[in-house]
This record gives sequence, C-alpha cells and structure tokens, in this order.
Amino acid sequence: MTEEKNKSLRDWLKQILWIALPISIQSLFQSSFSVIDQMMVGSLGESSIASIGLGGRFPTVFFFTAGSISVGASILMSQFRGKSDLFSFSKAFTICLKWGVILTSLFFAVSYFFSAPLMSLFTEDTAVQSLGATYLMVVSIGFFPGFLSTMVASLLRNTNKAKLPMISTILAVMLNTFLNYVLIFGHFGFEAMGVKGAAIATTVARFFELGFILIFFVVHQKRDVYRIQWNTPKNPSLSKTALRVTAPILLSELAWSLGEAVYGIIYGHIGTNEMAAMTLMGPVVILSIGLFAGVYQAASILVGNQLGKKDYDSALRMGKLSIRIGVIGTLLCAVLIFIFANAYSGLFRIDPATRQTTISLLWAYATVLWIKVSNMILGGILKSGGKTTIVLMMDLIGTWGIGIPLGALSAFVFHMNVTWVYLFIAVEELVRLMIGYRIFLKKRWIQTL
Repeated sequence: MTEEKNKSLRDWLKQILWIALPISIQSLFQSSFSVIDQMMVGSLGESSIASIGLGGRFPTVFFFTAGSISVGASILMSQFRGKSDLFSFSKAFTICLKWGVILTSLFFAVSYFFSAPLMSLFTEDTAVQSLGATYLMVVSIGFFPGFLSTMVASLLRNTNKAKLPMISTILAVMLNTFLNYVLIFGHFGFEAMGVKGAAIATTVARFFELGFILIFFVVHQKRDVYRIQWNTPKNPSLSKTALRVTAPILLSELAWSLGEAVYGIIYGHIGTNEMAAMTLMGPVVILSIGLFAGVYQAASILVGNQLGKKDYDSALRMGKLSIRIGVIGTLLCAVLIFIFANAYSGLFRIDPATRQTTISLLWAYATVLWIKVSNMILGGILKSGGKTTIVLMMDLIGTWGIGIPLGALSAFVFHMNVTWVYLFIAVEELVRLMIGYRIFLKKRWIQTL
C-alpha cells in the first residue's frame, strides 16, 4: 500500500512539473517585460527608475484583474475536461473571452486618457509624474493583445500544450529586449527615447506575442478534440456558474491589485529615493513569484481535473504536494536573494543610500517569500473547487483590513523607514496564510461544479 502511495505521489509530481515548468518559464519571461524595462532604464537615474515603477502600477492592476478572467476560464475548463464535457469546455472559454474584452476596454480608456491624473496620485515629483504618464499611455495600447494572449495560453495549458505559450513569450521577450536597446538608448539610426522607448518596445512585443500564439491557436482548432465552438447556443445555467466562479476572482484580483497600487502611493510619498529602491526590488519580486507561478497554475488545473472526476482524495493529496513544492522552492530562492542582494544593487547607477535601502528591502522580501508563494498556491487550490468567494474575503480582509492600515500607520504616523513599512504590510500575508491553510485542511473547498 505504501509503495502504491509513493508511486502515486511520483506520478503526481511528474504531472505537476510537466505543466508547471513550461508555465514557470513562460511566467519568468512574461514578467521580464517590465523587468527588462526597469533594468535597462536603471542607468538613467532615480527619476526614470521611479517613473517606470509608478507607470507600471496601473498596468499591473489591469493584468492581474483581467488575468482573473482567464483564471476563471481555466478553473471551469479544467473541471469540464475532467468530466469530458466538450460543450461546456468551449462555452466557458467564449463567455470569459467576452467579459474580458469589455473589462480590457474600460482599463484602456482610463489608462490612455487619464494617465497624468493617475500618476499625480502616486507622487508629488512632477518629473516622475510626466515620465510615468508617458509610459502608462503607451503601454496601455498593449492591453488588448496582452489579455487575448493570456486567454489563448489558458486554453492551450488546459489541453496539455503548456509549452506553446512558453515559446511565444520567449520570442516576445527577445524582441522586447532588442527594441529596448534600440529605442531607450538610440541605436541603428533611432533617437534615444528613454522611458518612452521602453514603453514602445513593450507594446510592440505584446502585439508580436499575440500574433505568434494565434498560430498555435489555429493549429489547435484544427487538431484538438477540445477545440472552441463559436456558434454554441446560449446556456443560462452555465453563464451563472461562470459568473459565480469568475466574479469573486475578478473582485479579489481587483481588490488585491488596487491594494498594491495604494501601497505604491504609500511608498511614493515616503520619498523618490525610497520609491526607486522599491522599483529596483521589483524585478527580483516579479521573477521569483513568476518562478512559482507554474506550480500555482499546475495545482489549479490538476486539482480541478481530479475534482471534475470526483476523486476528492487525490485532489487533496495533490494540493498538499503542490504546497510542499512551493515552500521548499521558496526557501532555496530566499537563500539566493540574501547572498546576491549586494551584487544585484550594484548593477544600477544609484546613490549609496538608495543602494543600502534596496539591499535591506531585498532581505525583508526574502524573509516573507515563502508566505507569499504559499498563499498564491493555496489560492489556486481553493479556487479550483469553485470557492472563489472565500478567497475574495481573505484578500479583502488581508489587503484592506490589515495591510493598508498598517502601511499607512507605519509610514505616516510612526514615520518608519521603508523597509519596516514593507514588513508591517507583509503581516497581512501571514494572516491570510493562517486562514487559508485552515480552510484547506477542513476540506470546505472540495466540490465538483
């Protein structure tokens, strides 16, 4: 019996890694869009660095919020695939696609036409405001191709083709890096455009990524059993299920990402140098979280498949294995961050005070990384059972009930330095982990949609 259990665990580990590794690689490269911008603009000084960080805040809100639509679609598709329900699988994709296009239109309109007022919320530094507004306006043009690429990637992952989105993202990042080199610094006859050049490069690369991944989508439509049927009849019952699953995820991601924007306001009003240090920490945060995004999404897909088959014991054990992988991986990652924090901060042309602040922030982040990733994986597992309202409540309580009040008090009342403000805000992650893991162990999330 023990040997059978060990074999089962090995098989699940292979399944998780088979899906997780391509997604993690894709997430790392996808995250590189903003990371490359920050790294290559890093030689232009604190104002340019801070403007990229602040200008990227609202796009972050968009991609997490619009991404929640694809997460909802993925949850539904994974369970319907487990049931071998081709019609509902297809319908879930088209319903979520329509909702996502509407949401993307709203975010684009706000970002493009109100970029300057948005930046004035984050900082009083007029130079940073102007550069950040320019960056946001140009990057917002890439919202549509960014969302559509995410939806197609979600479909391909749910049909065991996780490598295909990875390929398109890697090529897009290579293009983005080349265009950054050309447009930021002015090469091959182009003028040096600085921050604006970084934004143009990112937007062009997102259109390229969409065009390339659509090639895979067309091939998928011709060959795969789980292809999308566009002219399916209306299904009010399925639409209600999709809304019940997706709406809380959307609200959860919106609440979380708006909370992150409020954190940006708090950090931005502490000072430009502090905001620059937070921005420089950003690439490490994005890449390390992206590294474990594959485990999160693989757990959600595979646990959802087991729930669709009503194999609840396997779903629970697969969930526990995913959490264990995340904790072990993040502890190793944290050690590397501690070791290389000093060398990393030395890559940028910043004054000694900003460099020291960057190092201390990286150490603080490494300390709480395992909590952040555990929350991410737990959230994916709970969502796979359709318990998205529970995740919404956890995010609201954590971000708005604990994180923001503690951040505001530590920054504006007790006037702590930015590292302590960051650690006080991170308390909400610990609270959410305690609540989420208790719910996980009580099995309240286990159900078939």
